[in-house]
Amino acid sequence: MKKKTILYVAAWLLALVACVGLLDGAMRRDDGARKYDAFFGDELGFDVFLMGTSRMFDSVSPVELWRDYGITSYNLANSSEPLDVTRWVLDLAMDVHMPKVAVIDVYYVTHSVDESWTYPYRHMFLDELPLSMTLKKFEAVRATLPRSEWMEFMFPFSLYHGRWEEILSGNVERQVDCESFTMGGELRFGRYEKTFERVQEISGEEQPGYQALREIAALCRERGVTPVFVMVPAPIDAREQIAVNGVAKIAQEEGVVFLNMLDENVIDYAADCYDEVGHLNPDGNAKTTAWLGAWLAEHFYFEDKRGDARYSYWDEHVRQYEAYRAANWP
Repeated sequence: MKKKTILYVAAWLLALVACVGLLDGAMRRDDGARKYDAFFGDELGFDVFLMGTSRMFDSVSPVELWRDYGITSYNLANSSEPLDVTRWVLDLAMDVHMPKVAVIDVYYVTHSVDESWTYPYRHMFLDELPLSMTLKKFEAVRATLPRSEWMEFMFPFSLYHGRWEEILSGNVERQVDCESFTMGGELRFGRYEKTFERVQEISGEEQPGYQALREIAALCRERGVTPVFVMVPAPIDAREQIAVNGVAKIAQEEGVVFLNMLDENVIDYAADCYDEVGHLNPDGNAKTTAWLGAWLAEHFYFEDKRGDARYSYWDEHVRQYEAYRAANWP
Protein backbone atom coordinates (compact mmCIF):
# COMPACT_ATOMS: atom_id res chain seq x y z
CA MET A 1 0.00 0.00 0.00
CA LYS A 2 2.82 2.36 0.95
CA LYS A 3 4.63 1.59 -2.31
CA LYS A 4 1.46 2.31 -4.32
CA THR A 5 1.02 5.65 -2.53
CA ILE A 6 4.57 6.64 -3.35
CA LEU A 7 4.00 5.77 -7.00
CA TYR A 8 0.78 7.83 -7.06
CA VAL A 9 2.56 10.83 -5.52
CA ALA A 10 5.47 10.50 -7.95
CA ALA A 11 3.10 10.29 -10.91
CA TRP A 12 1.16 13.32 -9.66
CA LEU A 13 4.35 15.35 -9.27
CA LEU A 14 5.53 14.38 -12.74
CA ALA A 15 2.17 15.37 -14.19
CA LEU A 16 2.30 18.70 -12.35
CA VAL A 17 5.81 19.43 -13.64
CA ALA A 18 4.74 18.50 -17.19
CA CYS A 19 1.66 20.76 -17.02
CA VAL A 20 3.62 23.70 -15.68
CA GLY A 21 6.26 23.13 -18.35
CA LEU A 22 3.62 23.14 -21.08
CA LEU A 23 2.06 26.31 -19.70
CA ASP A 24 5.49 27.88 -19.43
CA GLY A 25 6.06 27.27 -23.13
CA ALA A 26 2.57 28.44 -24.07
CA MET A 27 2.91 31.68 -22.11
CA ARG A 28 6.29 32.69 -23.46
CA ARG A 29 6.66 35.39 -26.07
CA ASP A 30 7.98 34.13 -29.39
CA ASP A 31 10.67 36.82 -29.60
CA GLY A 32 13.37 34.57 -28.14
CA ALA A 33 12.52 31.75 -30.53
CA ARG A 34 12.58 34.02 -33.58
CA LYS A 35 15.85 35.51 -32.43
CA TYR A 36 17.76 32.40 -31.31
CA ASP A 37 16.16 29.17 -32.60
CA ALA A 38 18.23 29.21 -35.77
CA PHE A 39 21.37 29.45 -33.63
CA PHE A 40 20.55 26.49 -31.39
CA GLY A 41 19.18 24.48 -34.31
CA ASP A 42 22.15 24.94 -36.64
CA GLU A 43 24.32 21.88 -37.18
CA LEU A 44 27.26 23.36 -39.10
CA GLY A 45 28.27 26.27 -36.91
CA PHE A 46 29.39 29.83 -37.58
CA ASP A 47 32.62 31.60 -38.51
CA VAL A 48 31.71 34.78 -36.65
CA PHE A 49 29.64 35.76 -33.61
CA LEU A 50 28.26 39.30 -33.53
CA MET A 51 27.79 40.34 -29.90
CA GLY A 52 26.53 43.30 -27.91
CA THR A 53 23.65 45.75 -27.78
CA SER A 54 20.89 46.87 -30.14
CA ARG A 55 23.54 48.94 -31.93
CA MET A 56 25.03 45.69 -33.23
CA PHE A 57 21.60 44.04 -33.50
CA ASP A 58 20.43 46.68 -36.00
CA SER A 59 23.75 47.35 -37.73
CA VAL A 60 25.09 44.06 -39.10
CA SER A 61 23.23 41.46 -41.17
CA PRO A 62 24.51 37.85 -41.14
CA VAL A 63 22.52 37.19 -44.32
CA GLU A 64 24.32 39.94 -46.22
CA LEU A 65 27.68 38.76 -44.87
CA TRP A 66 26.86 35.36 -46.36
CA ARG A 67 25.53 36.71 -49.64
CA ASP A 68 28.46 39.04 -50.31
CA TYR A 69 31.40 37.31 -48.59
CA GLY A 70 30.45 33.67 -47.96
CA ILE A 71 30.96 34.23 -44.19
CA THR A 72 28.67 32.32 -41.83
CA SER A 73 27.77 34.42 -38.79
CA TYR A 74 25.09 34.84 -36.17
CA ASN A 75 23.92 38.08 -34.59
CA LEU A 76 23.63 37.26 -30.90
CA ALA A 77 23.35 40.92 -29.87
CA ASN A 78 20.46 41.94 -27.66
CA SER A 79 18.91 45.27 -26.73
CA SER A 80 20.28 46.97 -23.60
CA GLU A 81 22.88 44.26 -22.94
CA PRO A 82 25.65 45.28 -20.50
CA LEU A 83 29.09 43.95 -21.37
CA ASP A 84 29.11 41.77 -18.24
CA VAL A 85 26.10 39.97 -19.72
CA THR A 86 27.74 39.84 -23.17
CA ARG A 87 30.66 38.03 -21.56
CA TRP A 88 28.32 35.30 -20.29
CA VAL A 89 26.31 35.12 -23.51
CA LEU A 90 29.59 34.58 -25.37
CA ASP A 91 30.68 31.88 -22.93
CA LEU A 92 27.36 30.04 -23.20
CA ALA A 93 27.19 30.46 -26.99
CA MET A 94 30.68 28.98 -27.40
CA ASP A 95 29.45 25.84 -25.66
CA VAL A 96 27.01 25.43 -28.59
CA HIS A 97 29.17 26.57 -31.53
CA MET A 98 32.82 27.61 -31.65
CA PRO A 99 33.46 30.57 -33.97
CA LYS A 100 36.77 31.77 -35.31
CA VAL A 101 36.01 35.41 -34.49
CA ALA A 102 33.83 37.17 -31.92
CA VAL A 103 32.99 40.77 -32.85
CA ILE A 104 32.13 42.63 -29.66
CA ASP A 105 30.10 45.85 -29.68
CA VAL A 106 31.59 48.20 -27.05
CA TYR A 107 28.82 50.82 -26.95
CA TYR A 108 27.66 49.95 -23.42
CA VAL A 109 31.03 50.53 -21.71
CA THR A 110 29.28 53.17 -19.59
CA HIS A 111 26.65 50.73 -18.26
CA SER A 112 26.86 48.43 -15.27
CA VAL A 113 25.38 44.95 -14.99
CA ASP A 114 22.91 45.86 -12.24
CA GLU A 115 20.64 48.04 -14.40
CA SER A 116 17.35 46.23 -13.82
CA TRP A 117 15.48 47.70 -16.79
CA THR A 118 17.40 45.35 -19.09
CA TYR A 119 15.81 42.23 -17.53
CA PRO A 120 13.09 41.62 -20.19
CA TYR A 121 15.74 41.50 -22.91
CA ARG A 122 18.05 39.25 -20.90
CA HIS A 123 15.25 36.69 -20.80
CA MET A 124 15.32 36.31 -24.59
CA PHE A 125 18.65 34.50 -24.71
CA LEU A 126 18.67 32.81 -21.32
CA ASP A 127 15.16 31.38 -21.69
CA GLU A 128 16.09 29.71 -24.98
CA LEU A 129 19.05 27.77 -23.57
CA PRO A 130 18.54 23.98 -23.76
CA LEU A 131 18.10 21.99 -20.56
CA SER A 132 21.55 20.49 -21.00
CA MET A 133 23.02 23.92 -20.21
CA THR A 134 21.03 24.53 -17.03
CA LEU A 135 24.02 24.40 -14.67
CA LYS A 136 26.07 26.90 -16.67
CA LYS A 137 22.98 29.06 -17.09
CA PHE A 138 22.70 29.21 -13.31
CA GLU A 139 26.32 30.36 -13.14
CA ALA A 140 25.46 33.20 -15.52
CA VAL A 141 22.31 34.09 -13.59
CA ARG A 142 24.18 34.17 -10.27
CA ALA A 143 26.97 36.29 -11.76
CA THR A 144 24.75 38.91 -13.38
CA LEU A 145 21.54 39.09 -11.35
CA PRO A 146 20.57 39.70 -7.73
CA ARG A 147 19.38 36.69 -5.72
CA SER A 148 15.79 37.99 -5.83
CA GLU A 149 15.73 37.41 -9.61
CA TRP A 150 17.28 33.92 -9.71
CA MET A 151 14.02 31.98 -9.59
CA GLU A 152 12.46 34.06 -12.36
CA PHE A 153 15.37 33.40 -14.69
CA MET A 154 15.86 29.75 -13.85
CA PHE A 155 12.14 28.98 -14.07
CA PRO A 156 10.49 31.92 -15.87
CA PHE A 157 6.88 30.71 -15.57
CA SER A 158 6.38 33.37 -12.90
CA LEU A 159 7.16 36.02 -15.50
CA TYR A 160 4.94 34.67 -18.28
CA HIS A 161 1.90 33.37 -16.44
CA GLY A 162 0.25 36.79 -16.47
CA ARG A 163 0.06 36.91 -20.27
CA TRP A 164 -3.41 35.32 -20.58
CA GLU A 165 -5.11 38.67 -21.17
CA GLU A 166 -2.54 39.73 -23.75
CA ILE A 167 -2.73 36.43 -25.63
CA LEU A 168 -6.53 36.20 -25.61
CA SER A 169 -6.87 39.80 -26.81
CA GLY A 170 -4.57 39.14 -29.75
CA ASN A 171 -2.52 42.24 -28.85
CA VAL A 172 0.86 40.57 -28.64
CA GLU A 173 3.53 43.21 -29.13
CA ARG A 174 6.90 42.20 -30.56
CA GLN A 175 10.03 43.09 -28.65
CA VAL A 176 12.34 42.42 -31.61
CA ASP A 177 11.83 42.76 -35.36
CA CYS A 178 13.67 39.70 -36.59
CA GLU A 179 12.71 36.45 -38.28
CA SER A 180 14.31 33.02 -38.24
CA PHE A 181 15.86 33.67 -41.67
CA THR A 182 17.67 36.83 -40.50
CA MET A 183 20.00 34.69 -38.35
CA GLY A 184 19.57 36.90 -35.31
CA GLY A 185 19.72 40.21 -37.16
CA GLU A 186 17.01 42.84 -37.05
CA LEU A 187 15.56 45.09 -39.75
CA ARG A 188 13.64 48.16 -38.64
CA PHE A 189 12.05 50.36 -41.24
CA GLY A 190 11.94 54.13 -41.05
CA ARG A 191 13.99 57.29 -41.47
CA TYR A 192 14.95 59.70 -38.75
CA GLU A 193 17.31 62.54 -39.61
CA LYS A 194 20.24 62.75 -37.22
CA THR A 195 23.43 64.77 -37.03
CA PHE A 196 26.75 63.64 -35.63
CA GLU A 197 29.77 65.58 -34.40
CA ARG A 198 32.87 63.52 -33.69
CA VAL A 199 34.64 63.99 -30.36
CA GLN A 200 38.22 62.69 -30.09
CA GLU A 201 38.74 63.17 -26.35
CA ILE A 202 39.63 59.93 -24.54
CA SER A 203 38.30 58.99 -21.13
CA GLY A 204 40.87 58.74 -18.37
CA GLU A 205 38.40 57.09 -16.01
CA GLU A 206 37.69 53.39 -15.59
CA GLN A 207 34.27 52.74 -17.10
CA PRO A 208 31.89 50.01 -15.83
CA GLY A 209 32.36 47.93 -18.98
CA TYR A 210 36.16 48.05 -19.28
CA GLN A 211 36.76 45.10 -16.94
CA ALA A 212 34.17 43.05 -18.83
CA LEU A 213 36.10 43.70 -22.05
CA ARG A 214 39.27 42.43 -20.37
CA GLU A 215 37.42 39.29 -19.28
CA ILE A 216 35.99 38.81 -22.79
CA ALA A 217 39.49 39.04 -24.25
CA ALA A 218 40.76 36.47 -21.72
CA LEU A 219 37.82 34.15 -22.39
CA CYS A 220 38.47 34.29 -26.12
CA ARG A 221 42.15 33.52 -25.66
CA GLU A 222 41.24 30.58 -23.46
CA ARG A 223 38.81 29.18 -26.04
CA GLY A 224 40.98 29.88 -29.11
CA VAL A 225 38.68 32.56 -30.54
CA THR A 226 39.89 35.90 -31.91
CA PRO A 227 38.07 38.86 -30.32
CA VAL A 228 37.48 42.08 -32.24
CA PHE A 229 36.14 45.14 -30.43
CA VAL A 230 33.96 47.43 -32.52
CA MET A 231 31.92 50.60 -32.25
CA VAL A 232 29.43 50.61 -35.10
CA PRO A 233 28.28 53.94 -36.59
CA ALA A 234 25.87 55.71 -34.25
CA PRO A 235 25.16 59.38 -33.45
CA ILE A 236 26.10 59.00 -29.79
CA ASP A 237 26.72 62.00 -27.56
CA ALA A 238 30.06 63.42 -26.44
CA ARG A 239 30.08 61.65 -23.06
CA GLU A 240 29.47 58.26 -24.70
CA GLN A 241 32.11 58.92 -27.35
CA ILE A 242 34.73 59.81 -24.74
CA ALA A 243 34.06 56.52 -22.91
CA VAL A 244 34.10 54.51 -26.14
CA ASN A 245 37.36 56.16 -27.24
CA GLY A 246 38.92 54.81 -24.05
CA VAL A 247 38.42 51.26 -25.34
CA ALA A 248 41.46 51.82 -27.57
CA LYS A 249 43.70 51.66 -24.48
CA ILE A 250 42.04 48.47 -23.21
CA ALA A 251 42.34 46.90 -26.66
CA GLN A 252 46.03 47.77 -26.88
CA GLU A 253 46.71 46.29 -23.44
CA GLU A 254 44.86 43.08 -24.36
CA GLY A 255 46.27 42.78 -27.89
CA VAL A 256 42.82 43.11 -29.45
CA VAL A 257 41.91 45.03 -32.60
CA PHE A 258 39.49 47.90 -31.97
CA LEU A 259 37.48 49.08 -34.97
CA ASN A 260 36.08 52.49 -34.08
CA MET A 261 33.74 53.05 -36.99
CA LEU A 262 32.88 56.51 -35.64
CA ASP A 263 36.10 57.54 -37.40
CA GLU A 264 35.00 56.05 -40.73
CA ASN A 265 32.68 57.64 -43.27
CA VAL A 266 30.38 54.61 -43.41
CA ILE A 267 26.82 55.95 -43.23
CA ASP A 268 24.78 59.09 -43.86
CA TYR A 269 23.40 60.02 -40.44
CA ALA A 270 20.70 62.17 -42.04
CA ALA A 271 19.25 59.22 -43.97
CA ASP A 272 20.43 55.92 -42.49
CA CYS A 273 18.85 56.00 -39.01
CA TYR A 274 15.31 54.91 -38.17
CA ASP A 275 14.68 56.41 -34.73
CA GLU A 276 15.49 59.36 -32.48
CA VAL A 277 18.44 57.60 -30.80
CA GLY A 278 20.05 56.71 -34.11
CA HIS A 279 19.63 52.96 -34.56
CA LEU A 280 20.27 52.08 -38.19
CA ASN A 281 17.63 51.37 -40.81
CA PRO A 282 18.20 48.82 -43.62
CA ASP A 283 20.32 51.27 -45.63
CA GLY A 284 22.61 51.97 -42.69
CA ASN A 285 22.64 48.26 -41.86
CA ALA A 286 23.72 47.35 -45.40
CA LYS A 287 26.54 49.93 -45.43
CA THR A 288 27.86 48.86 -42.03
CA THR A 289 27.66 45.18 -42.95
CA ALA A 290 29.55 45.81 -46.19
CA TRP A 291 32.30 47.72 -44.37
CA LEU A 292 32.70 45.11 -41.65
CA GLY A 293 32.46 42.23 -44.12
CA ALA A 294 35.25 43.68 -46.27
CA TRP A 295 37.44 44.12 -43.18
CA LEU A 296 36.81 40.57 -41.97
CA ALA A 297 37.48 39.09 -45.40
CA GLU A 298 40.76 41.01 -45.63
CA HIS A 299 42.07 40.12 -42.17
CA PHE A 300 40.87 36.53 -41.70
CA TYR A 301 40.68 33.45 -43.85
CA PHE A 302 37.14 32.14 -44.02
CA GLU A 303 36.40 29.33 -46.42
CA ASP A 304 33.82 30.59 -48.91
CA LYS A 305 31.04 28.05 -48.46
CA ARG A 306 28.74 29.47 -51.12
CA GLY A 307 27.97 26.67 -53.56
CA ASP A 308 28.46 23.98 -50.91
CA ALA A 309 25.21 21.98 -50.86
CA ARG A 310 25.42 21.56 -47.09
CA TYR A 311 24.95 25.32 -46.73
CA SER A 312 22.10 25.68 -49.21
CA TYR A 313 19.80 26.80 -46.40
CA TRP A 314 21.79 30.05 -46.30
CA ASP A 315 20.80 30.69 -49.92
CA GLU A 316 17.17 30.19 -48.92
CA HIS A 317 17.67 32.69 -46.11
CA VAL A 318 18.96 35.18 -48.69
CA ARG A 319 15.84 34.74 -50.83
CA GLN A 320 13.55 35.18 -47.83
CA TYR A 321 15.55 38.11 -46.50
CA GLU A 322 15.61 39.99 -49.80
CA ALA A 323 11.89 39.43 -50.34
CA TYR A 324 11.12 40.65 -46.81
CA ARG A 325 13.33 43.70 -47.21
CA ALA A 326 11.87 44.58 -50.62
CA ALA A 327 8.32 44.25 -49.34
CA ASN A 328 8.94 46.62 -46.45
CA TRP A 329 11.63 49.01 -47.64
CA PRO A 330 11.44 51.03 -50.88
